[in-house]
Amino acid sequence: MSSTSFQNNLRLLCSYGRSTSDVCRRAGFNRQQFNKYLNGHAQPSLATLRKICDFFGVDDHEILLPHDAFKAIVRLRPPNLGVRQTHFEAALDNLIQRSQTNHEILERHAGYYHSYYAPDPARNILIRTAVHLYKENDAWLTKTVDRKLDDVFFVPSRVKYIGVAMEAFQRITILEREVGSGRSLWASMLYCSEHAQPNYLSGLCMSVETEGRHDISCIRTVWQYLGTQPNLRDMLSKCGVVSKANENLPDIILEGTDNSRRPEELTLYPRI
Repeated sequence: MSSTSFQNNLRLLCSYGRSTSDVCRRAGFNRQQFNKYLNGHAQPSLATLRKICDFFGVDDHEILLPHDAFKAIVRLRPPNLGVRQTHFEAALDNLIQRSQTNHEILERHAGYYHSYYAPDPARNILIRTAVHLYKENDAWLTKTVDRKLDDVFFVPSRVKYIGVAMEAFQRITILEREVGSGRSLWASMLYCSEHAQPNYLSGLCMSVETEGRHDISCIRTVWQYLGTQPNLRDMLSKCGVVSKANENLPDIILEGTDNSRRPEELTLYPRI
């Protein structure tokens, strides 16, 4: 660790606070020991260095850079004193990566959908749910509603999920959990549409089954785009158990929700 670089960099960070005393009070540093760091009379331990970096919002390696290089970083990203990110918050930010999300792709897919999946290959039925993909501030969120499943699956007649959506490699990933009991957790990955406006999206979804042995399952899914301002009452009324024999569904939905594997398929891929 370069004593001069660290000393000058720490002084620069402190200049963004009201005073050194205020910085020490808010961060919980020992004032006398902190002054030794500022004067170059002592070097912090690694644990203390991380605490300093967490408080000022800089990385460990950045504060050890030559002063001119560090000054350029701080000029672009001034410290927000006192707003310390927990490890959980850092992990969540890394997962979502809001600053790196391709907003153009998600903007193009924003709106309402009917999603389809076949919960049990032994039954000739599909489940149709209502999904809303939307942006709030700089985050992409989802709200999903299951309806009228109680007669077949012995679950509440209306189940809601909320989740977060992310984009990577032109694929949309959605993680959502059931509202209320929070028992049911779903993870879905969808191919993005190549068109200016989506029509059908295919993908896979994984969940823990709520009945029986609570098995982990992975099944195919198809999302049908309904637009940005559909008739919500009509959209919700069509949700629930759908008989493949009694309802004239497009082939793209029937094929895209078929969970069988062809001889050439070594694993489960989206069909379309």
